Amino acid sequence: MGKHFLIWIMVLIFTPLSIAFFMKPPTILKYIKNDYASATTMLGGQDEINSDLNIFYSENLSLVANFVNEFEDRKGDAHSFREKGGASELMADISSNWSSSVRLQLYSMALRLSIIKRWGVWLIIPFMIGCVVGALERKLKTETFGGPVPPIYNTSSHMLLALTSITILWVICPIPIPVSVFPTMGVLFSVFVGLAVANYPNY
Repeated sequence: MGKHFLIWIMVLIFTPLSIAFFMKPPTILKYIKNDYASATTMLGGQDEINSDLNIFYSENLSLVANFVNEFEDRKGDAHSFREKGGASELMADISSNWSSSVRLQLYSMALRLSIIKRWGVWLIIPFMIGCVVGALERKLKTETFGGPVPPIYNTSSHMLLALTSITILWVICPIPIPVSVFPTMGVLFSVFVGLAVANYPNY
């Protein structure tokens, strides 16, 4: 379990750092538009989503966005390389594309945080239901001389780690996972929570 936890930690650290280099701004912008359209269709409250975007991005994440502006071509000497053409022009575009990708990545993060905020209650309720069902099943096993099954617990704990890490990764990176998938993930999370509680080993 510890080894898999460290692997997910590395994924959560290095993926946001590298995605700005490998994902072009138009691609990130397309994902943002899809998320926004899905959020307003499924959750409604377009004004509230826009308000949350203003809070998360303008007030909290804009400092990072302003920091990456120094890499943009209008504040550097990239224009002098761009005028040379050829390989120099391609190198000059790297800083511009990177800064644009980072700002769009931050905007995507703000949008997805607003989605998680509006869906937070509906994600907590399945978790609580899973805990209650798991506790009742554990009690039933005890009274019927049954016992926990460690392989089921191990599988459930790994799935919970994977679902949690994927959710965090979805928030901080513009990976193309549709918003409509998360209600299903909430149900799966509650199922694995119940199985983990019911089959936690008695050491």
